[in-house]
Amino acid sequence: MSSLFRLNRFYDQVAPIYAGAVQFLPVWRRYMQAVLPWISPGASVLELGPGPGVLLAQISQCQPLATGLDRSRGMLRQARRRLVRAGQPIRLVQGDGTCLPFPSQSFDCVALTFTLSAVADGERAVQEMARVLRRADPSRGHAGGILALVDAGYPADRNWAGSALARLWESGGDRMRCEAALVEAAGLCVIHQKEFGAFNSIHLMVARRK
Repeated sequence: MSSLFRLNRFYDQVAPIYAGAVQFLPVWRRYMQAVLPWISPGASVLELGPGPGVLLAQISQCQPLATGLDRSRGMLRQARRRLVRAGQPIRLVQGDGTCLPFPSQSFDCVALTFTLSAVADGERAVQEMARVLRRADPSRGHAGGILALVDAGYPADRNWAGSALARLWESGGDRMRCEAALVEAAGLCVIHQKEFGAFNSIHLMVARRK
């Protein structure tokens, strides 16, 4: 049994529990919502790894062209139920973040929260995100697609509490990365970075496609 199959099966099994946890943990929702101010009204949005669809449902309230892509069928089932209850459009796709099933320059914004750290090939995933973002087109007033990312990581000052939380994430199999280095290598321009949350162990990074 491959490690990828085991991981997919794990997420399928924990989907109902995870859905409840996200719904009833306000601090977790606040972490996720840090990407929302970077999504322009009316933008076409791709959320990678929407899980049970808590953030996707919120995005869809203002962004009718929102799509969610997740590898886990169980998570997608939870997201579908949430969107149906909210009476919102359902644009859900099962797929791999390192091989996105969308044409190049398909989206104005790609958003992901606590997803990149769970992807083994982070470099390839960021390259795919850059590919599906629209290029800048000054003649049409388009400044270039936005990548808005929230994830766990080591705090810049390496304070012991924040570092301990990052090590805890790593012990669960996640990968703490320098997101800025990955997006710049993919040809994106970092326009905003922020550490926040518990002991600055949460990172917000925003980049734009040139």
